[in-house]
Amino acid sequence: MSDTGRLVYAISRCAILLLMLAAQLPAQRIDLRTRATLYGDNTEFFTPYRTGETLLGGQVTAWVEAHPSRHNAVRVGVFADHRFGSDEFTDSLKPVIAFRHATRHSLGVIGTLDTERRHGLLDAIMVSTREITSPIEYGLQWRERRRTFRAESWVNWQRLNTPEQREQFELGIVAAATPMRWLRVEGQHLWYHRGGQLHDAGVGVTNNRVTALGVLLHDTLPALGAASVAAWRLWSDGHIDPDYPADRPGAGRGTMLRAAVTPWGFAEVFALHWRGRDFAADAGDPNYGSAGKDAGFYRSKRTYTEVGAIRRSIIPGNVVFDAEVRWHRIDDEDSIAFFGTPWELSYRILLRVPVNVRLH
Repeated sequence: MSDTGRLVYAISRCAILLLMLAAQLPAQRIDLRTRATLYGDNTEFFTPYRTGETLLGGQVTAWVEAHPSRHNAVRVGVFADHRFGSDEFTDSLKPVIAFRHATRHSLGVIGTLDTERRHGLLDAIMVSTREITSPIEYGLQWRERRRTFRAESWVNWQRLNTPEQREQFELGIVAAATPMRWLRVEGQHLWYHRGGQLHDAGVGVTNNRVTALGVLLHDTLPALGAASVAAWRLWSDGHIDPDYPADRPGAGRGTMLRAAVTPWGFAEVFALHWRGRDFAADAGDPNYGSAGKDAGFYRSKRTYTEVGAIRRSIIPGNVVFDAEVRWHRIDDEDSIAFFGTPWELSYRILLRVPVNVRLH
């Protein structure tokens, strides 16, 4: 039996075990939940910082969820991702296993984490394609949602520490306070760590830390709908790559301004502008950083502009439909995609379809 077959077999046995336990516990609720995601993402980037890429495919996450008590739940299932055009039946297969404690305001998770919209991180800190390429994360998570305050912290464990490799994880914190109806103050931090005490794998310990503080003003305006203006200051320190050139700065910074309106409540139309100096976020969108995709390219002072439209809606059946189109001006680099202009193009469609069945 292949490794994939053994994994599916093991998960199936766990699901059957949960059903058998539920049969002996009449008061316990048990559900079968499925999330199907269809995605198309195209980035027409031909610049020194980021390679153009097309992602087209579908994902299925299915799990059995048992509720031993009002606030607690156990999830056991599987995640599969298939890229259209691939010869493989599934290009990624991972288990779903989690214990969740949920109350009216709080959520605690150990195991498979909730990763909706990259935990709310800015694109400069975590690139948006992670929603497609890495929707499954494992570790610990705690989330608070209050009337004027919300916060989340999590650890995403990515690699074990073995004689061949260092351990690797991300630790994130996001928080926002709303002292007034029209004012929100936010903070974000992502620590990307590669290390471990048992084995050094022949490389040193490396870290990349990125912190952001921002202020957002928002209100509803006639004709323009929901409108907002935000200003963010970001700082970076260190690099996760142990071979990062030692002669380059180890710390960087940047400022981002963003404005958006939602005419007639249909789609958010936005524009943002970024100015950075030696900024480096290893998990972030490379368009914000100073290092290029080629090891020898580096530009200390950066400018980046983005304009676009985003439509997020819920259609009958609790189906979530996201569509967006963005134009990117990356420094003054010419684009072969847009006939020698300094603008690049990206667009995305995501369709998330839930199917839930009460089993017991």
